Amino acid sequence: MRLLTVNRNISRTLLFFLLCGLSLLYLGVEPALAEKDSLINPLRKYVKFREIRSFRDKVETLIDRKKEEGLAKEVAVYFRCLSDGIWFGIKERDKFAPASLMKVPVMIAYFKEAENDPKILEKKIQYEDLTDTADLFVKPKSMLKPGQYYTADKLIKAMIVDSDNNAFLILTKNIDTATLAGTYINMGILQTFREEGDFISLKATVGMFRVLYNASYLNEKMSEKALRYLSAVSYKGGIPAGLPKDVVVAHKFGERIRPEENTKQIHDVGIIYYGDSPYLLGIMTRGDDFRKLENVIRDISALVYHEVDNQYKTRDGKIYPINADEPD
Repeated sequence: MRLLTVNRNISRTLLFFLLCGLSLLYLGVEPALAEKDSLINPLRKYVKFREIRSFRDKVETLIDRKKEEGLAKEVAVYFRCLSDGIWFGIKERDKFAPASLMKVPVMIAYFKEAENDPKILEKKIQYEDLTDTADLFVKPKSMLKPGQYYTADKLIKAMIVDSDNNAFLILTKNIDTATLAGTYINMGILQTFREEGDFISLKATVGMFRVLYNASYLNEKMSEKALRYLSAVSYKGGIPAGLPKDVVVAHKFGERIRPEENTKQIHDVGIIYYGDSPYLLGIMTRGDDFRKLENVIRDISALVYHEVDNQYKTRDGKIYPINADEPD
């Protein structure tokens, strides 16, 4: 009987505190936050953050001037500082023809398969001469030999480093369609490689580079491998042309001629490894002259680098934000 009484008293006590808690919620009284519960970025104890200031207006002014000079008809730009997340976009949702930028998700699809089956990269595939390079603005620095067999990994490297169109077509024919389609969907690209036309936005394209940098789709080993190939791209026009020669950039370009519109397109997207503050830059252009468009990309890249560099400075061989406290 006594045990029953004790249980009743406990129940009444619990009920009392429950009613008090509900009353506080009803009255809008918030629960106290313990001093040990921090609401700021937990990585701050390891990384010194200082947000970069936006310079979107300067990029827009440069684009307007290039268009007035007749050097480009349309330009889209996307910038993101990967160390603090500051970003801006200019027509980043407009649609363009992806061209050789579609080689990046093909590489990602193979590397995703290789996480479970590494032998897929060792598979020998015969190289064929399937395309004509005569009309290409950016011609491959080197070509593989038709009739010879190469590993899938070798073909992937040729597809990325030298933008080999033959390797691209061969690789797309030798991977499971569902696997490739799944990668397109996960990368935010719904179309297949067979489709032509303007169907991809700059916003979707830069997303592929972000997932590689963050190793959020491929594992660390395969993400690193992909970025190594992208950093070895032989094309040095576009974004790299606007950077100091010692700056590493993992990038991919694409070009397309649209005879029905009498226009040309050339794009470049990549990660610029500016010390400990890398940034993502994507530029898509449309006009009537490849060389002019290439130079527009170069000049935008140079402006962006100058603005980033102007907000940071180097001390003791390391890069720190301007006005940041001296390192301990």
